Amino acid sequence: MPKDKSATNAKIIACMREEFLTYGYEKASLNRISAKVGITTAGLYKHFSGKEDMFGFLVKDALDALDSMQSKSISEMSAKDYDPFSDEISAELIELIYQHFESWKLLVCCSGGSKYESFEEELIDIETASNKHYAEILRRAGKSVKPLTEMEWHILSTEYIHLVLEIVRHDMAKDEAYRHMSFVKTLLYPGWKEIFGL
Repeated sequence: MPKDKSATNAKIIACMREEFLTYGYEKASLNRISAKVGITTAGLYKHFSGKEDMFGFLVKDALDALDSMQSKSISEMSAKDYDPFSDEISAELIELIYQHFESWKLLVCCSGGSKYESFEEELIDIETASNKHYAEILRRAGKSVKPLTEMEWHILSTEYIHLVLEIVRHDMAKDEAYRHMSFVKTLLYPGWKEIFGL
């Protein structure tokens, strides 16, 4: 984590963000970052301990916001009026992405070689667990939820997460992202509702 809030530190953060977005984690160079900032590489280590520390700092706010949204969703699932297919929920996800778009870009497109390189797979696992949890709530409420194999649950989550992340991979403008999500819902939600017995 950064050790001060100086103007130099702010410049370092801007330069390292540009470096990771341009070259990705693996090819990012501390020498290039320090040269752009105008300090030595040794001076850079006074602010961050290394590339992993830098990258983690850049994506932390986005990951915290995502974790908060996921926790909120899980806590609301048991409510009678909960609707995972609502426009409100998809809009919340879009707004979350655009509040931290560069961080999402780093996680989705630039994290190879870092501890975050499995970000998409981890999202798929979280989505799968969430879907199973919701299915169990519906079963207890008397809904006729279709039984799925582990692979089918995985496919269900993978197609959704992959399509959502196309927003980031293709640098969509926000209005384009809303149109994209409308298409995704048209494409996927009828099948999901049939599976969940809704």
